[in-house]
Amino acid sequence: MEIRPGVHHVPGLLLSNSYLLQEPAGLTLIDAGMPWDGRKILRYIERIGRHPAELKRILLTHSHPDHTGPLPDLCRQSGAPVAVHQADTMDRGKRGRPWLFYPGQFQLPFWNVPLFRRIPYDDTLRDGQVLPVLGGLEVVHTPGHTPGSVCFYLRSQGVLFTGDMLLANGPIFRRPVFFPGSNLRDYRESVERLACLEFETTCFGHGAPLTVGGTASLREMLEDYSWMAPRWKALKGWSRSLLGR
Repeated sequence: MEIRPGVHHVPGLLLSNSYLLQEPAGLTLIDAGMPWDGRKILRYIERIGRHPAELKRILLTHSHPDHTGPLPDLCRQSGAPVAVHQADTMDRGKRGRPWLFYPGQFQLPFWNVPLFRRIPYDDTLRDGQVLPVLGGLEVVHTPGHTPGSVCFYLRSQGVLFTGDMLLANGPIFRRPVFFPGSNLRDYRESVERLACLEFETTCFGHGAPLTVGGTASLREMLEDYSWMAPRWKALKGWSRSLLGR
């Protein structure tokens, strides 16, 4: 489903989101969803009249398995390289290619267990980098959810891809679930940085994208910031009503 010119929200992914950026020179995928989502992504590419071989790059907002699940199969079928921030990786040294990693990741001896596969990557992303996608896709390093979390900012269209740095309950922004490796101080600083950007459309890692009011909604969230109360402003209003204040 195209939500902005050249920006597609891949349909049919129930637990996590993936976004496909389309231009004549090729395709870019932001996040890949759960292990079983690879076929749905490839089918959607064909549905819009493109070929899996036209997938030029896969960009990751972070390394959690619900965003990277189908990468081994997806990369094998498309040939696309994977890029992630260095802080969400581990160097395997002489044992082969480095892999995606995040604090709290289980180190199982099995390589092909869904959600626990050791997934290699090809390139690293850095803060301030501008990728040659749709006229310029900016990398914004936003540690907090994971050390290597990044957002992608399509300035020309006012679109922000947040991964799990921001989620939403309807039009109200909320924080993601606390996860091993999350850092609340880093998270707050990163969200404040995002609030300085001007964007209308917000593409989340989970939940339906919001097409209007992005920056305004984020600044509203910061006014009543609390990690443990994602809808704190609404809860305060309800409590006042119940108490007759």
